[in-house]
Amino acid sequence: MTSIEGCGLDDMVKGLVKRYSEADVLPPILLYTDCDCCGKSALMDIFRTAWPDLVVRLDVWHFIRRLAVGVTTDTHRLYATFMGQLSAAIFCWDKSDLNLLKEAKRQQLIQANITDPSDSDVSVRLDRKELSLHCRRMTRSTEVIRERIQAVLELFGGDSGRDTMGVPLFHERIWELWKQQQKHVECIQDPKGVQLYTQTGTLKKGGVVLPVYRCARGSTSLESFHLHLQRFIPGKIYLCSFFCVLIKGINILIAIIAFKVQCHTK
Repeated sequence: MTSIEGCGLDDMVKGLVKRYSEADVLPPILLYTDCDCCGKSALMDIFRTAWPDLVVRLDVWHFIRRLAVGVTTDTHRLYATFMGQLSAAIFCWDKSDLNLLKEAKRQQLIQANITDPSDSDVSVRLDRKELSLHCRRMTRSTEVIRERIQAVLELFGGDSGRDTMGVPLFHERIWELWKQQQKHVECIQDPKGVQLYTQTGTLKKGGVVLPVYRCARGSTSLESFHLHLQRFIPGKIYLCSFFCVLIKGINILIAIIAFKVQCHTK
């Protein structure tokens, strides 16, 4: 839910609520948004009034991006490391899933004639894609997240946050940003009792059967759809180009239908 972009969202939200009511189906229990996660919001009030049990959460990616505004440049050598550390400060992997993946990786190494692989041999070969595919994540407690983010900021705010040219990773405003965003740590917590992962299948690696998960946390699927539209729509001024292409396509379709009807009636 992007609650401050565009006009007509009020009507859209009311229409969405109406559709659920007319279809006589259970309303959603969880909504991820990029803002208005807490406090007063006329738009969110519509949801909360219609669906009193709805849980509203702030999308974690947008939370991290708010802190990333305090970075001098996203081309800084330490930027990617910093972003990864922020994510690690917020999430932890499910231990049972992680141990099962490590065992699968260990068996793969043994099959590749690497005898008695160590824990470090296994860990260094775990990539992000595999972890996301086979392991569930959960948010740490509010207190732990605050402590860990504070530690990350202090680490990169010192000499460790400078590149080889001495350029710092952070602007001075990073601390004010963190002060403002601390209240939203509670807003990124995984809601209790809500199943965020669905097992979609299994894969066998190294003779070990691993679950394959799909995650419903956050607005990633929506952002991916936006990206798909942007790539699909040609040109730099893609909004105008899109409507031009759309109108042209509709006119061609109408002409084809009219031609077929004309041929059929002859």
